[in-house]
Amino acid sequence: MYPGTTASKFGRYSCAEPFRADRFYLHDGTPLREVDHEPPIPVLDQEDLFQQGIDTSTLIPGAQRVDALGSCTCNAGTVSLAERYAAKHGSVDLAAIGLPTTDPVAAERFAIKLYYAVTSQTGDPAQEWPPTDCGSTGLYVCTELETQGLTQGHKSTSGVTNVVSLLQSGTVMMGSPWFKAWMEPDNSGFVDGDGSPEALQEAISSGIAGGHETTITAVEQLTFTSPDRIDPAASHVRVRNSWSASWGDAGSYRIHLSTLAMLGHYVDYKQLTV
Repeated sequence: MYPGTTASKFGRYSCAEPFRADRFYLHDGTPLREVDHEPPIPVLDQEDLFQQGIDTSTLIPGAQRVDALGSCTCNAGTVSLAERYAAKHGSVDLAAIGLPTTDPVAAERFAIKLYYAVTSQTGDPAQEWPPTDCGSTGLYVCTELETQGLTQGHKSTSGVTNVVSLLQSGTVMMGSPWFKAWMEPDNSGFVDGDGSPEALQEAISSGIAGGHETTITAVEQLTFTSPDRIDPAASHVRVRNSWSASWGDAGSYRIHLSTLAMLGHYVDYKQLTV
């Protein structure tokens, strides 16, 4: 996590994530369109664990009872897994892997158990949860889900055209820096204002709040300057967060493709393969 990160809201490592070259995805030239892959599980909440009736000390061996965890990578992974798994097998089968479609607490417990398994990959008990709320990476989440046999692997990509292309088939996990100015979306659900360079510079000037992982669920607006060239400033995506359904637009936020393009390699994208 970033120095000074509030663990309850953030838990993605601060460094840019590596990716496997054999998993890299490139747009194949097929037409791009607006899509919506709303996940079949409720919005999760990595905070307010007491209120949800979740006792981490009884759920995970050796864990302390805490009211929040920096488990955003695993919350995002849980959301994306639910959508990808249901798209292939049907929502009715989600309960078989511990993700009933109407129980947000059960889904949050799933994410917490995943966080426990994912952090165990470090090989250093001092840097694992428990006891340390150490955060993780999207890559570790993808690796663990594959190890558990819940996925066949993942694809990664960069660049807004490739991202929109990947979103044609399903949700995409997104790891990024999170600025203090982004803590509350505006009335239209955008965290990045009008998506201009000036808006991003203002966000950067507000300071880094932490590293964060969320799940892109929809390409809500897609505008082109020519038949094969996206206009990033006039296009945006909807993204599911894990800070409860009362945050943002029913638990989600919007961000312009122009902002993602300007952030470049500071943002990484992964799609689970089921």
